[in-house]
Amino acid sequence: MKRSLSQFSIRFILRLCLFSLVPLGLFSCGSDLFTSGSAAQKARVNFFFVPLVSETSALVYIECSAKVVGFVRFKAENGGEQVSSSIFPSETHFIPINNFPSDTNIEYQVFCGLEASGIGIPASFRSSSSLRDIFYRSFWMVGGTGSDKTIVADLDFYDPVAKRWYPSYTKIPTPRANAQIVSHKGRIYIIGGLILGPGGIGSVASPRVEVYDPLSNTWSTLANIPSNLQGAVVGSIDDEIFLISGSTSADMTTGTIFNNVYRFNPSLGANGVWNNYLSSTNIFPRTDLAYCTYNGSLIFSGGRFYADGTAQSTSDAFIPSANSTSGRIEASISIARHGLASACYKPRPSDPFPNDQPLFLVAGGSTSTNILQPVDSVTTSNRFEYSILGTNSNVFVTGSNIPVALYAPAMEIDYTSRKAFLFGGASEINLPSDNVYSLELTNPGLVPWVLVDTKMPKARFGHKVIILNR
Repeated sequence: MKRSLSQFSIRFILRLCLFSLVPLGLFSCGSDLFTSGSAAQKARVNFFFVPLVSETSALVYIECSAKVVGFVRFKAENGGEQVSSSIFPSETHFIPINNFPSDTNIEYQVFCGLEASGIGIPASFRSSSSLRDIFYRSFWMVGGTGSDKTIVADLDFYDPVAKRWYPSYTKIPTPRANAQIVSHKGRIYIIGGLILGPGGIGSVASPRVEVYDPLSNTWSTLANIPSNLQGAVVGSIDDEIFLISGSTSADMTTGTIFNNVYRFNPSLGANGVWNNYLSSTNIFPRTDLAYCTYNGSLIFSGGRFYADGTAQSTSDAFIPSANSTSGRIEASISIARHGLASACYKPRPSDPFPNDQPLFLVAGGSTSTNILQPVDSVTTSNRFEYSILGTNSNVFVTGSNIPVALYAPAMEIDYTSRKAFLFGGASEINLPSDNVYSLELTNPGLVPWVLVDTKMPKARFGHKVIILNR
């Protein structure tokens, strides 16, 4: 909720700040620094600071050496300059400034007795983060299996800027394992997946679709997918969500999807509209692949072959606009495996590092053969590798191994710190981890994965990490 600075007592703020901050030595009142440019007016800035900051406004306190008018000139990053001033001459001023974005660096200068066009004292602060800022920069942990072998309903999220977990922020109304989970236009979609079978015995695939809106903290049930589906590739492209591959049953040999494309437009009708059609070219009949979206394509690699459950290494891309797979032979990962963590690093012009190369990253997984879902055995891998997207290199580069071999961890990118984060996974079947690792993306082929000094609220594997800003 946005706060109005007029709600606060100036007298109380002044006393609070002067008595709590000055003894700590947080602000200097030395005259040498503050007298430049003010001698002509015989007034100088003795002291200044920002005692109150909200999402779009702040309060600047200035103490002058004489009774004069106070000024503040300020601007946000990439914004135009604005000026605020006190109304009456005084030695002390509380000057409100506003109309700037949340979670943004604000540069400002203070003046005593001078016109705002004069020489002021430069400083800066950062406006507070709105709830939307926090949600959009955070990692959302969705789905998966916990340490008690049950499907995890809790959605936890982690703010990498504040380094804070928000455990059990909400719960999935219908918990499912191996669901197709995707971020689409600021919402989190849980599509299909496995639910408990009749009488709580075994697992069966589901067509159920539920969506969570973090800003309104509400769940909605949308139109079912045309068939049960689990372990598929899913991606958000423009106004629609696409799904390919996967299986309609817990036994992939009897329910594999061959060349089917499921297209969902959530904005049509009361509960969204599904279309089901065949691709003009063959799509891998597999489950549990690594995947992501890039430039309007679904990129995927690895997974398990439908007929015998063997781990695979080949890759491909499906282009919805052409209703076909890629025309070239895509690079294969170095070790055939399924249940991999994957993410695409896709910098934008507004990101801190917009000129970085886009990457497709994959880590962990299992090399064993298994036709069941959930699997009943794994041979875990610690292999990490990546491919540069949008170039002719068409090769996976092997980087540093992740510190522990893991099956079905989850990975996403923090664009502010330029790091990939790896969450959870299982070191062996049904032994999930709550560890978090990070990797600097300045040179992902050479730098090591680092254990982050935080633990997931719930250990889980087979989950998905969602970010809302991509």
